[in-house]
Amino acid sequence: MMTNKKNLLLSALALLLCAGLFLTGCESDTVAPHDDTPELTSEDAAYQAAAMGAASGRFLPQIVEFGLVNKDAYSYDFPAQGSDITGTIYFDFRTGGADGTPAAYDVANWGQMNTADGSPLSFAVGIGGSIEVAFVIMADLDQESDTATILEGSGGTFTAGAYTASFSFTDLVVTAGEAYPGSGSMTFTTSGFVLTVTFDGDHTAIVALDGTDMWVVDLDDGSLTELS
Repeated sequence: MMTNKKNLLLSALALLLCAGLFLTGCESDTVAPHDDTPELTSEDAAYQAAAMGAASGRFLPQIVEFGLVNKDAYSYDFPAQGSDITGTIYFDFRTGGADGTPAAYDVANWGQMNTADGSPLSFAVGIGGSIEVAFVIMADLDQESDTATILEGSGGTFTAGAYTASFSFTDLVVTAGEAYPGSGSMTFTTSGFVLTVTFDGDHTAIVALDGTDMWVVDLDDGSLTELS
C-alpha cells in the first residue's frame, strides 16, 4: 500500500509540473529551450510549491525508514523498486544532537540526511522532463514512535528547467510508513514569490501566498484548487 501511495505522489508531481507550464519536456510546454524564460505568475509559483510538497513525501520519510530496508554504509541509492527517482542520499546518526556521539540508526535520537554537493535527487516527470532536488535535512528522532521532527535549518534547492527555487521546513513531522508529512510546513521561495505549504497528515495540503492567495493541493491526483 505504501508503494501505491508513493506512485500516486509521483503521478501528482508530473501533473502539477506540466499544469504549471514551467518544466521543459512536458507535453503541454510551449516554451522552446532557446526562448527567454517567462516570468512566473502567482499560480505558476503555487504549482511549483505544490510539486515540491508532493516530492518531499518521497524522500523525507527515509530518515526514519533507514532500518526498514537494506541500505549500505549509511547511504541509500535510488531507484527503489517502482521508483522514478535517481540519486543517492547519505545519513549521519548521533545521540545528543549534531555535536553528539555517532550512533547506530536504531538507537540515535538525532539524524542528518543529505544529498552530495552537485548530485541532487532527480525526479523523472512529464515527457522527458525532470526536477532536481538537493537538500540537507536534520531531525530529532523518536525511536519508539518511528517519527522524525525536522529541525530549523533544514532545506535545499528545487530546479525545474530554467527555474530554481529554495525551500525550508518548520516543525515538520514524518512517520515511517506514512506517505504524507503528519504536520508542519514548508516555506518555498521562487522568482520573488514566498509561499507556505502546510501539511496535516492526509492527502491534501494548503498552499498560501502572502497569507492571502490560497490553494488546496491534492497530493494524490495533482489537482490544485484555488480557495475563495
